[in-house]
Amino acid sequence: MNTLCEGIRYLPASEDPLSADVFFIEGEACTYVYDVGSCEAALQALRSEEKPLAVILSHFHQDHTGNIRDVPFEDLYVGTFTGKKLGMGTVVRDCLTIDDGVRLEIRHCPSPHANGSLILTVNNTYTLVGDLYYTRPGQVDRGLAMHMLSVLKAVDTKFIVTSHEVEKVHEKADLLRDLRLFFDGKVSGK
Repeated sequence: MNTLCEGIRYLPASEDPLSADVFFIEGEACTYVYDVGSCEAALQALRSEEKPLAVILSHFHQDHTGNIRDVPFEDLYVGTFTGKKLGMGTVVRDCLTIDDGVRLEIRHCPSPHANGSLILTVNNTYTLVGDLYYTRPGQVDRGLAMHMLSVLKAVDTKFIVTSHEVEKVHEKADLLRDLRLFFDGKVSGK
């Protein structure tokens, strides 16, 4: 288990089996979990938490949701498409704020990677996005990408935190500039 900052830990993503990063945010009453991964190590870490779990799923892909049916959660927050795919969870359509000794904002964000994605902002400092913007060159709906960037720009946060990347913490302004260049076709490789 790694530490992102005080109050936020994470189990790093794995390649074999493919599993997303799993983030644990300490609240007073609950541990808030962003994505549950799909590997045994993630499942064991989730099961070993002492506080009740409230789970937020970034999107429906198996590497982010694979363990969900085996996780002992009390609350589950999902995007529209993820809710349809899983057949469970509270669908978040607008911004949902939770105050539990930590301030969380869960909101829908358009994504060229996966329909119905959710992002999670912690204490107006870190915004967890999963693999929200992952795309292959030439396979981008530019209008959707620009909509995603406008939502991210409006979020009150300093850092954007990704999944599946070694360098997962990005200054918001720098990442948004780089993504705009990428989606405009001026650079390659996101």
